[in-house]
Amino acid sequence: MEKNNNIKNHQIIKQENPSVQAVDRAIILLKLIADSSNPISINELIEKTKLNRTTVWRLVGTLENHDLVERDPITKGYQIGYATVRMANLAPQYHSLVRRSRWIMEKLRDESQETVLLSVPKHFATLTIEQIDPNHSIRLVDYVNAYLPLHCTSNGKMLLSYFSTEELDIFLKKPLEKVTALTITDPNRLREEIKDIKENGISFCLGELDENENGICAPIIDKKQNLVGFLNVCGPSFRFTEEKMSAIKNRLVEACKRISENLD
Repeated sequence: MEKNNNIKNHQIIKQENPSVQAVDRAIILLKLIADSSNPISINELIEKTKLNRTTVWRLVGTLENHDLVERDPITKGYQIGYATVRMANLAPQYHSLVRRSRWIMEKLRDESQETVLLSVPKHFATLTIEQIDPNHSIRLVDYVNAYLPLHCTSNGKMLLSYFSTEELDIFLKKPLEKVTALTITDPNRLREEIKDIKENGISFCLGELDENENGICAPIIDKKQNLVGFLNVCGPSFRFTEEKMSAIKNRLVEACKRISENLD
């Protein structure tokens, strides 16, 4: 009841200035989405705010365009987006994950002499939260705070291997972008690769996001068997070849296990 009163008060106070009223209403919607324990539907937002459907769609669409909210592909409801996390200078759990992983990443960097990335799963993307580079003059671009696609990255394909059958079907129904000449866009071929990743627990990327980059990925699983994140070793394709990626595979898996052991 108190929340509804606050909504009504906001709507009444801001009547004099339409532009401020729009901001006020968008903030109300953002708070409702943030307060919901599950993705909240447009109909629920309409019911709670008493705003008309067009207004709610327009405002939620604007919030989504700015990455403040994101739409769940299964429920079609809305939940808080990554931009809010970024403005908060990363969520506390990410700070903890980075802190508990960094020394292990540094050791893996020194062993491989290539870039090591730490990333976390997001809806239909992965988010890189830490990157440690070697001293080579030729190295990867900075991927920290970047969303990376699923079908053409090693950590993205690893995340796809954890999708339910329904989620994977939904994902593969949409056209897959041909980012480079090596990007896999055939759904059947991608399904076969995901099947292999499930069996082996390792995924590879061979010039699929950038023709000059290769990468290998393993998952970080907590003690409750939840997928927490991904650890990648990546490097220039002329230097970090398939042979070198295969040689680092066991060390990468071991590093992920060490990180898992450090998690509460």
